[in-house]
Amino acid sequence: MRSGSRFLSLKWKVLLTLGGVMLSVNGALSWLHFHDLTSRFEVQRTATRERLVAQAFALRSDFGLRLQALAGMLAALDSVGVSLFQTQAGNALLRQHFDSYWSVLQLDLGLDSLQVYPKNGPPLATWRTDTLAELDHDAQVHTVIAEERAMHWTRCQQRCTQFAAAPILSAGQVAGAVVLGSSLADVVVSFNRLSGADLGVLVPAANGEGKNALRELGLQVIGLSGAERNLPLLQQLTALPPMPGGSAWRLLSHDGKQFELSFIAIDAADGAAAPALLVVIDDLTQALADIRKSVWSRLQGELLASLLSLLLLALLVHAPLQRMTRAVRAIPLLGRSAFAEARARIAPRARRLVDDEIDSLDEAAIALSYRLETLERDVAAHSAQIEGVLQRISVERDFSKSLLDTAQVIILTQSADGRILTLNRYGRLLSGWTEDELPGKRFFELVQPDGLSEMAIQQAVQEIAAGDRQHVQLESILEGASGQSYEITWNHSRLSERPDDALMILSVGIDHTERKRAESHVSYLAEHDPLTGLVNRQHFQQQLDQALASARRLAHDGALLYLDLDGFKYVNDLSGHQAGDALLRVVADEVGKVARASDLLGRLGGDELGLLLHECDRDGAVQVAEKINNVLAEIKFPSLGANHRVSASIGIVVFSEAMMDVKQLLANADIAMYQAKSKGGAGWHLYSEGEGVQEKMQSRLYWEEMINRSLVDQGLVVHYQPILDIRARQVSHYEALVRMRAADGSLIPPGVFMEVAENSGLIREIDRYVIHRVFGRMLQLFAVGSHYKVSINLSGVSINDPRLLSFIRDELSRDPLLPSHVVFEITETAAVSDFSAARTFMNAVRELGCAFSLDDFGVGFSSFNYVKQLPVDYVKIDGSFVRTLVESPDDQVFVRALAEVARGFGKKTVAEFVEDERALNMLRAFGVDYAQGYFIGKPAPDIA
Repeated sequence: MRSGSRFLSLKWKVLLTLGGVMLSVNGALSWLHFHDLTSRFEVQRTATRERLVAQAFALRSDFGLRLQALAGMLAALDSVGVSLFQTQAGNALLRQHFDSYWSVLQLDLGLDSLQVYPKNGPPLATWRTDTLAELDHDAQVHTVIAEERAMHWTRCQQRCTQFAAAPILSAGQVAGAVVLGSSLADVVVSFNRLSGADLGVLVPAANGEGKNALRELGLQVIGLSGAERNLPLLQQLTALPPMPGGSAWRLLSHDGKQFELSFIAIDAADGAAAPALLVVIDDLTQALADIRKSVWSRLQGELLASLLSLLLLALLVHAPLQRMTRAVRAIPLLGRSAFAEARARIAPRARRLVDDEIDSLDEAAIALSYRLETLERDVAAHSAQIEGVLQRISVERDFSKSLLDTAQVIILTQSADGRILTLNRYGRLLSGWTEDELPGKRFFELVQPDGLSEMAIQQAVQEIAAGDRQHVQLESILEGASGQSYEITWNHSRLSERPDDALMILSVGIDHTERKRAESHVSYLAEHDPLTGLVNRQHFQQQLDQALASARRLAHDGALLYLDLDGFKYVNDLSGHQAGDALLRVVADEVGKVARASDLLGRLGGDELGLLLHECDRDGAVQVAEKINNVLAEIKFPSLGANHRVSASIGIVVFSEAMMDVKQLLANADIAMYQAKSKGGAGWHLYSEGEGVQEKMQSRLYWEEMINRSLVDQGLVVHYQPILDIRARQVSHYEALVRMRAADGSLIPPGVFMEVAENSGLIREIDRYVIHRVFGRMLQLFAVGSHYKVSINLSGVSINDPRLLSFIRDELSRDPLLPSHVVFEITETAAVSDFSAARTFMNAVRELGCAFSLDDFGVGFSSFNYVKQLPVDYVKIDGSFVRTLVESPDDQVFVRALAEVARGFGKKTVAEFVEDERALNMLRAFGVDYAQGYFIGKPAPDIA
C-alpha cells in the first residue's frame, strides 16, 4: 500500500455508491410520480374549467328562456288586444290590467321591470323597481315586432339585467310587445348550488368607488356568491388576462390558498368601452395539497426501503470482504519473492458448502505464487536469450538504415508543424542539405514556393495529425541544389499509432520527372500528326469550332480550305508508302510556308489537309488556294517522274455569321473538294449554299434502304479477325466485323454505309443484329468445346440507347458462359463525347460479367486521364501509329508510352494494323500484349 495515500474500504464504496444511486432513483421516481399527478390534475382542471364555463352560460341561457316564456304568456292573455292600443281609454284600461299583475310578478317571480310597447313608438306603460335604471330597448322591440318572434338579451350597466320580449298577437296581427327584465342574481346563486364553485358578475365602473369596486381593473362587482371570501380575492387582481376567444383563466393565491379564476365576456352595454364579465372562482387548495401529500408519502416509503436494503447489504458483504482483504494484503509478498509467507497468510477456508469468487481468488493467488516461483527460476535462463534478441534488433536497425540510404526515393519524417526530423541520403542528395543542416529545416523549404501547393500540404498534414485521413498523396516541385527542378509525388501517412508517442508523419517522395516529360511528349503527339508534325483532325476540329464561334461573335469572315492531293494513291503504289510519307512531309512544309502565322494547318486524313484562314473573305481564300497549287507545282520530288507535277484539289468554304457547326462545315468543304477533283484536279472550287444537297440526299436514302433491307433479309454478314497473344504466340480471341452483301454477292465494307447508319440511327439496329448473330455463333462453338472470346464493336449512338442494356442482358441469359467470353469495343471519341453516360453504361455491362476495350486510342484526346477513369480492360492503339512503327521514331516513342501508361493502369494493350514481323517483334519489345492485322490473319466468315 502506498504511504500517505487516502484509503476507503470497498464495502463503504459499494454502500455509498448504491446509496447515491438509490437516492437518485427514488428522487427521480418521486419526481415522475409528481409530474404524472400534476399532468393528470392539469387535464382534469381543463375539463372542469370548460364544464364550469359551459354551466355558467347554460344557466344564463335557461334564465333568459324562462323569462322569454313568461313574456310570451303575458302577451297571449285574452285581455290584451289590438283595441287597447288604439284609443286613450284603451291605453288606460291596459295599464289597469297589468297593474293587477305587477305586484305578483315582482314579488313571486322576481321581475324588476315590465314594459308594454305599441307597434310603433315609445312604450305605453312601464313598471320597474327603484333600483333599475331606465333603458332603451327600441332596437330589440323593433326586431321582435318585425320578425314576430320572442327573444332575450342581457344589459349590464350599474347592474346586470336579463331582458326578454314577446310580440302581442291579436286576430293574426302584431299589436305590440311585452318586455320583462330580471336581475342575474338568481343565476349567481343557482351556479353555486349546482357546481359548488362561486360565480360573480363584473361590470365596467364609472368612478371606481365603493366597497365592491375593483379599482385596478376599472370594474364593479354587482353579484358574487361567497362575497366575504371572494371579494378580497378579486380585489387582489391588478390586470385581466388576454381573452382572444371571449374567455380566459388564471391562477391566484390568496390567504394561503390557491384559486382558479375563469373570466367570460357577456353582452356589452351600448356605448360601454368594455364588456361585462362573468367570473368563475374555484378553490384548488385541497386538490394541490393531496398531490403533495401523495408524493411525500411515496418518497418517505422509498427512502426507508432503500435504507433497509443498504443495511442488509452491509451485513452480507462484511465477511467476504474480510477474506478478500487478507488475500489482497498477501499479494505484495509475491513481489518480494516471499511465496511461502504469502500462501500462509491467504489461508483458504477449510470447510465450505459452496465456492464463491473469493475462494476462486484465494486459489488463483496460491496458484500464482507457485507460477511466479517457477518463473523466477527461469529468468536467469532467459537473460542470455534476450541479449541475443537485442543483438538481432541492432543488426536489423543497421539494415533499415542502410536501406533508407540506398533507396532511390526521398524518405523523411516530420512533426505535425512541418519540422523535418530525419531525411535519407537520396533526399539529402537532391536537396543539397547536409545532416548537420537538418535541424530547423521545414518540409515547405523542399518545394518551390507555390501558395496553392503549400496550402494543400498544410491541410493534408493537419488532417493526418487529426486522424481524419490515414494517407494523402500530393504532387509538388522540388528545387534541387544544382537549380534543377524535380517533379515529386509525395505520399504522407501517420507513422506512430501509440497515443503516448509524439506525432510523426512519414513522407515518401518518388521522382516522376522523366515520366512527366514522357507524358508531355505523348500529349504533344496526341494532338499532332506524327508524320507531318501538323495538328491532327481532332485538334483541328476543336480550333475550327472556336473560329466559328469567334466569327459569329465578331462578325468577321473566315475560310476553310480542304486539300486532297491528286494522284497520291499512284505515288504509294509506284514508290511505296515511305515515298508517300516523304511527299506528305514536303507538301505540309510548302503549304505551311504559304499560310500566315495566324492560320492553322492540319492533317485531316491520309492525304487530306485542312487550312483554317482567320479573317479572310472569298477573294483572299481563292488567292491562297491558287498560290498553294502554284507552290506545289514547283516541288521536285526524286521518287516521281520528271513530268509528274504535284497538285491538289481544294475545296473552299467561307463562313462568317452562318449558323453551321464543324461537321457541316467540313462536309461542305469535302463536297467542294470533290467538285474541284471532278474538274480534273489541280484547282479549287468555292462552295455555294445548297450545292450537292440533292445528290447527298439521294445517296443517303439509297443506303438507308439498303441497310433496312439487309436487316430484314439478313444481308449483313459477320467476319472474324484473329487477335494474337504476343507472349503466348497463339490466337486468344477474335474481333467481329460487319459487312454488307450486295445484290451481286460481293461484300461492301462498313466504311461505305456506316456514316449513314450512324446519322439515321439505324446503327442501333445493326449493333443488335451483330450481337445476336455473334452470340448465336458462340453458342454453336461452345457446343463443340471451342471457347474463344469475341470482341464486338458498339457505336457511340448505341451506348446512349436506354434499351440496349436490357437487350444485352436478355441475350447473355442464353448461356451462363457468354458473359466471360464477350468483349465490347467502343471508340475513344464516342466515350469522351459523353463521358458520364459512357462510364455508367460500361460499369453496368461489366457488372453483367463482360469486358470492355477502348478502340482507336491515342487519336482523339491529349490526356491519359480518361484511361484511368473509364472501366476498360483493353486499350487498342490506333493503327495510324502502328502502320509506320518500324520507320518512325516518333511512333515508337508514342506506342511505347501508350503501353507503359496502360500497363501502369492495369490495362491490356492491343495493336492494330500489324502488317509484318518486324512490327510484331518491336511490339513484343515494347510490352504490348496483343496484335491484330493482316500479318496475324485477315477477317474470315468463320472462326478457325
